[in-house]
Amino acid sequence: MIGGRQDVGAPVSRFAARAVPWLLLALAAALRLPRLDVRPLHHDEGTNVIFLLRLMRDGTYQYDPSNYHGPLLYFLSVVPFLLFGTTTVTLRIVPAILGTLMAPLPWLLRRELGRAGAIAAGVLLAVSPSLVYYSRDNIHEIYLVFLTLALVAAAVRGAASGRRAPVVLAGMTAGGIVAPKETACLTFLALAAGLALSRGTGLGRPRRGAALMFLGAACLVAVALYSDLFTDLGGLARPFAAFRLWGARGLNAEGHAKPWWYFLGILAKDEPAILAAGAVGAAIALWRRDRFGVFLFGWTGATLLAYSSIPYKTPWLILNSVLPLALLGGMAVRTGLGSGESGGPGRPSARVRWLVGLLFAAGAAFSARRAFDLSFVRYDDDRVSRLVYVQTRRDVNRLVSRIEEFASRVPEGRGVSIEILSPDYLPLNWYLRDFANVGYFGTVIERPGAPVVIARADTADRVAALLGPGYTREVYPLRPGVELVLFLKEGPAGAKPVEGPGPG
Repeated sequence: MIGGRQDVGAPVSRFAARAVPWLLLALAAALRLPRLDVRPLHHDEGTNVIFLLRLMRDGTYQYDPSNYHGPLLYFLSVVPFLLFGTTTVTLRIVPAILGTLMAPLPWLLRRELGRAGAIAAGVLLAVSPSLVYYSRDNIHEIYLVFLTLALVAAAVRGAASGRRAPVVLAGMTAGGIVAPKETACLTFLALAAGLALSRGTGLGRPRRGAALMFLGAACLVAVALYSDLFTDLGGLARPFAAFRLWGARGLNAEGHAKPWWYFLGILAKDEPAILAAGAVGAAIALWRRDRFGVFLFGWTGATLLAYSSIPYKTPWLILNSVLPLALLGGMAVRTGLGSGESGGPGRPSARVRWLVGLLFAAGAAFSARRAFDLSFVRYDDDRVSRLVYVQTRRDVNRLVSRIEEFASRVPEGRGVSIEILSPDYLPLNWYLRDFANVGYFGTVIERPGAPVVIARADTADRVAALLGPGYTREVYPLRPGVELVLFLKEGPAGAKPVEGPGPG
């Protein structure tokens, strides 16, 4: 465990100390909670809702290690569905809340980072473009990263205070970390690397009783999640199969191969404030042999090294490096502002402190603007950022609106027959969930004939020949490299014609 009292900065009033986490929470919420439905669902979200809707309707979930990630996302995300119904906002509210809660958590580390450093780290997490972007869709990464920060904060406080509650909470979060996805093993290895590297700077060993409480809580949570709340004990073997399967997938890349410098490129373009502040913080930690800073350095370096070495790379994996870099950035700001130092030759001059403050404010403002642009404006433009990755185009909203408009003109309404003949259709399964008669064939069938037919562009001519006359034909981009063609049967056997040109 990590512990020990560090400089906490200048005294502040009790009111200010209580206000800080709420202000950080508000800043993070302002970028994460509004308009959660503005960006179309990602392909991976379309996959996740298959299991999520099944859990809601049938009350069952079984972890499949062959192609899908762990159970935590489903057990948490089903709660808003059950309470408030199935909407895009309720689908995404859990990751948005978890991403929001990350911002005030560094305040629990103010003994280690200093108050100024904890605030700075919280601001960096609140406005991080990558954290904001991936807090606004429901994939597994934000669950893993949130729990990682919660684990570190709880473990530090448990070691410093000697109280049982933080230790048990740390164990519960450790057990939860294995449940979002299989890369949890890399998280534990990176944390272990940080612990090993910081031993020479005075890091103590955990007491035996605390270690047993930690392990007991971790095992209890992990067993509960992977056994479908203790109803399927056979599920406990599946995570071990998953590590083998996903390990092979990571090495084979399977269409997601990227160069070793891929994540450094994302940091340089989308997270320059966190990258620069984190690099300075790492140098300061090593120079001063700050035990918590050395731990953060080892954690960051091991994470970047591990993910950069694996051929399989997707941009949301960068969140695992952004987190410790932001904490290192807080350490840099603490030192630059001279937080807690009472004059003397080691304290930066007023001019330096002003410069550090201005640089930090400029970096945070850049990050906030970048986060807003990517999350609310150009969220589906992969030319802008590598964070936008095989993202569903906003044109899917026009496609769905066209189908809904067509359904409003036929007697069957939302019971109209829809045939989807494309293997690429996710996340249409979410947007068409209220239509009662949708067939997901995934390929061209011999005798298509539904009033609504969706095919991939490269098979559209073949489908048109099979359908015969009487259908309109409209093209909609789904995601990069995939276009869908919508066939609508107009006239006496279909819907009444609508005046004016249809969407193209």
